[in-house]
Amino acid sequence: MSLVFGGVIVWLAIGIPIGLASAKRPGSVRDRLGQGFALVGISFPTFVLGMLALYTLYFLPTRFGVNLFPPSGYVPLTVNPLQWAWHLVLPWLTLALVTAAVYARLTRGQMLDVLGEDYVRTARAKGLTERRVIYVHAFRSAMPPLVTQLGIDIGLMLGGVIVIEQVFGLQGVGALAISSVSMQDRPVVIAIVLLGGVFVALSNLIVDLFYALLDSRVRTRSA
Repeated sequence: MSLVFGGVIVWLAIGIPIGLASAKRPGSVRDRLGQGFALVGISFPTFVLGMLALYTLYFLPTRFGVNLFPPSGYVPLTVNPLQWAWHLVLPWLTLALVTAAVYARLTRGQMLDVLGEDYVRTARAKGLTERRVIYVHAFRSAMPPLVTQLGIDIGLMLGGVIVIEQVFGLQGVGALAISSVSMQDRPVVIAIVLLGGVFVALSNLIVDLFYALLDSRVRTRSA
């Protein structure tokens, strides 16, 4: 949970602004850079990015006597919050950079569709600022697909982020699943699969609740 929810904050803070910036001026240099980031991020294997992060941010600085980040391990939040965050920075960045590319592309596509709607042109014709049109009217309409994707990603990742856990030596659900499979510990494997199913179901429930907040038509139909 520490890995997933920290990664969620980072990849939303990276992916959504890039997608919004690309959608504001399609075809511009900013848009091309954003699409390049999305293409590279989607194509980059997670384990390769994790190894590069370890090499550039841990191994190389350590050779020069600078200790930026720890190589692996996990410190519980209740023991030391600063150590907890310090040990998870590299896993968060690795998880976020790969996933942020998906959200940058999805945000750009949804915003381009919404910005062509009649009500957006009407809002501009009324003299509203471009910032208000983008963030208050257009982005809110573009959010449901993002919320759906976010719910799916969180539910699946809570069931275990196997590659990142192995690269950074985190003893999470994914590492437990691998060891249980290798030892043929069937009850633990079944429990992990059921746990993953519970996380997916809960994520879908939360997504439906958010739909009611984002779209008044959902509340009207429910009533």
